[in-house]
Amino acid sequence: MSASKLSRREPVLGEASPSVPESVWCSHDRIVEEFSMNQPIPPYLFAFAVGDIDGRDIGPRTRVYAEGGAEVLEAAAREFAGVEEMVMVGESLFGPYEWERFDLLVLPPSFPYGGMENPRMVFLTPTVIKGDATGAQVVAHELAHSWTGNLITNKTNEDFWLNEGFTTYAERRIVEVVQGKERADLNIGIGWRGLHDEMIRFKDKMEFTKLKTKQEGVDPDDVYSQVPYEKGFQFLWRIERQIGRPAFDEFLKKYIATFKFQSIDTDTFLEFLKANIPGIENQINLHLWVNGTGIPPDAMEPVSAIYTEIVSLAREFISGKVPTEEEVSHWHGQEWELYLENLPNSVEASQVTALDSRYRLSESQDFEVKVAFLQLAISSGCKEYFAEVERTLKQVGRMKYLRPLYTTLVQGNAKEEERLLAKRIYEEARDFYHPIARGVVESIFSTRL
Repeated sequence: MSASKLSRREPVLGEASPSVPESVWCSHDRIVEEFSMNQPIPPYLFAFAVGDIDGRDIGPRTRVYAEGGAEVLEAAAREFAGVEEMVMVGESLFGPYEWERFDLLVLPPSFPYGGMENPRMVFLTPTVIKGDATGAQVVAHELAHSWTGNLITNKTNEDFWLNEGFTTYAERRIVEVVQGKERADLNIGIGWRGLHDEMIRFKDKMEFTKLKTKQEGVDPDDVYSQVPYEKGFQFLWRIERQIGRPAFDEFLKKYIATFKFQSIDTDTFLEFLKANIPGIENQINLHLWVNGTGIPPDAMEPVSAIYTEIVSLAREFISGKVPTEEEVSHWHGQEWELYLENLPNSVEASQVTALDSRYRLSESQDFEVKVAFLQLAISSGCKEYFAEVERTLKQVGRMKYLRPLYTTLVQGNAKEEERLLAKRIYEEARDFYHPIARGVVESIFSTRL
């Protein structure tokens, strides 16, 4: 790896030591650094980052990097200040951290994903910097991949749930320790709602509601969804409830130690599960969970006081009740996200504007909240929010936000005016989006319902 005309000595991103590569040599105006990584990884985890990048240490084995000046770096360092604690919690739950470093790189807003779990150097969207440290949950997910996904990898994309279902489960276990059970329950609740939304999305393609899917001839980006994440999580949570957390924790550690630095398929996992938890196939319908469509009847909605309270308030909104300041005084972005996700797909426009006039959700710096609100506003016919929809679609390229906004503008009961708006915005923003994101948006236009 080389860097031309470096004005100062900076560590190579992802190197084994933050300050001493294996060798450094200089020639004229170039510095060339060489280093090796002893752990084997699948090729999809290999990545380069090039730019005017600066960094700051936030822990003994963690440095946050960013491009865009001291302000971005400062905000990222504050948001992710608790990462070292998360790494230690992960080690206590899942075994040794095998990658030496856990560094973070905040990418430009066109990055199409929330995060990418490249070993030693996680790539992140700037939208996870929310100002209240809740963005660290995305970091918890990418950290969890250090054990499930990076140490043990799915053999094919048809076994994708082995990466993402396990990692979603591991993420929530880390969040439960670091941020509390209530926060983890909210996370589960948002995922539960998202899983039900995917059942509606795939109502005519139920093959893609299975954990182990058949994807021959299918572009994985076209069927990418929350199913492997949330149904996979529910499957593992179901096993935990059946045998108890202590026993399941021991199983997880043994699973990771047995298959680390290997790629496996679903059948390999199931055989290991049955061998190490004798009789589990008689207690849980493993075939239904893995090969069945839809949500199994023994999946479970989370149970917690705050979750029940928020869902109840969302149901009351149908009758015109906007939550009071007292009721939402303790809410952060995740509470608002859960609330908005549980509202009907469309309501009276006057209700939407009343909600926003009180809480300014359309102006939220938390894009999870902003996009959920704007999606509701579009489907409820609130034209006064179209300008904010346009600004949002031109400001960020994360597919998690592009997909629902463009879909709501184009599909279902969308009006011609909304479809024309979507096409104009896309033509003007197209060059800003990552090629993968462009493909997703174009597929939304081509499969208009």
